[in-house]
Amino acid sequence: MKNKIRISLLGCGWLSFPLARDLIRQGFPVKGSTTSLDKISLLKEAGIEPVLVQFENSLPPPDLKVLLDAEVLIVSIPPGRRTVEGPENYLKMGETLAEHLPASCISKLIFISSTSVYPETNEVLHESSPISPETVSAKVIADVEEKLLSLPMQVIVLRLAGLFGPGRSPGRFFAGKSGIPNGLAPVNMIHLDEVIALINALIDSDNAKGIYIGSTPSHPSREEFYTLAAKLDNLERPIFISEKLNWKIVESERVEKELGFSFKNPNLLDSLRQG
Repeated sequence: MKNKIRISLLGCGWLSFPLARDLIRQGFPVKGSTTSLDKISLLKEAGIEPVLVQFENSLPPPDLKVLLDAEVLIVSIPPGRRTVEGPENYLKMGETLAEHLPASCISKLIFISSTSVYPETNEVLHESSPISPETVSAKVIADVEEKLLSLPMQVIVLRLAGLFGPGRSPGRFFAGKSGIPNGLAPVNMIHLDEVIALINALIDSDNAKGIYIGSTPSHPSREEFYTLAAKLDNLERPIFISEKLNWKIVESERVEKELGFSFKNPNLLDSLRQG
């Protein structure tokens, strides 16, 4: 795809803000949404055209005309687990997009999803593996996925493993704790830099469509990963129980086979060391 295409980002948070800056460096005109007036100046300073968009049942439906005046839309909004209204607002977002996208200029939709929709079946899972979301957030993500995949356009659902990188260090998750179960279970994680590179590959592809997984090829144990993470942050070492209970391994099969995508650092522990 040409650099002149316009890209809109629904959500400019921890993942999308650095993605937007990367796209701008490449010459793409980028719009980005925010729910906060206070963030407008921050987006402008980064070269992002800001658009105020809020999906809340207590508010009127948002005006999406400016945001949807582009060729590519990337949706990267978490399902709001911290509030009771969060999942309902997330579903409203999906419904609103499904209603307005078909008549818009958008020809490619990239929806950032999560591997949390896969159950822990004690096996290796791929894009074609059946999903069975268990948490409230995973269930609403799966619901929105289904709505968007039915749209008459190039829809890409990117299910990401656990995210880490600058400003999101996994070292604090278990630091100083003991008796942590399932220490031998494999982890599924991916660094921010890998995600940005992967999204770029999906933007460039004319044929990419459907469900893709973003997960680093190596899967060390929880004990290995989080112990190293704590050490790198100079935090107290966590103590895990050496047991392997329920687990899953999710593999990025399609991005490697179909897009020819190569991870910059396929070794997860090395990726962790490099920050």
